[in-house]
Amino acid sequence: MSKDIIKVRNISKIYDSKTKALDNLSLSIVEGEWTSIMGPSGSGKTTLLNIIGCLDSATKGSVHINGTEITRLKQKELTRFRRENIGLIFQQYHLVPYLTALENVMMAQFYHSIVNENDAVEVLKRVGLSHRLNHTPAHLSGGEQQRVCIARALINEPNILLADEPTGNLDQKNGELVLSLIKELQLEGRTIILITHNPQIGKFGNRVVKLIDGKIST
Repeated sequence: MSKDIIKVRNISKIYDSKTKALDNLSLSIVEGEWTSIMGPSGSGKTTLLNIIGCLDSATKGSVHINGTEITRLKQKELTRFRRENIGLIFQQYHLVPYLTALENVMMAQFYHSIVNENDAVEVLKRVGLSHRLNHTPAHLSGGEQQRVCIARALINEPNILLADEPTGNLDQKNGELVLSLIKELQLEGRTIILITHNPQIGKFGNRVVKLIDGKIST
């Protein structure tokens, strides 16, 4: 029987004492599930993803991941928890421009534990970039840069992957490649949370959660 790997309970995020990005939101996500989060701009999608991904903190409420209440962790503890449990894939690739694809992936290892070049090579092979190991981002296509990001997210073997519009900057062909790869990762047992504006992409998941004004729309 599948268990809830993520439990969000009554979280709110308030900026400037008045702007409410999330409003008493609760959500449970089953281990191994692909949840697509949709909604208009300003609905709170990225804020929710950032809180689950330990990049931001809720103003109130609680978030449990794998039995750990991350809302009680201090910043250093949050950073460590994220590195050990969560892989992040962004629409903006956030690659270091002067590092090669291989070095960008190895940098994620450096911040986590021990750098192992062979492991970095293998994960880049996994995403179809064995022929691009020594290329810098300027010499990679958008689709290739996004696959480097996926390799970087996978290198520390997280069981949760968070993706914020991962195909937003890609053409249809590269977008389909990235989505197929993410689907493979889910079928291997990883839990996927993906933000998208595209209903067709949303359908790749097991369910769609729609946000409006910081609340789940039923």
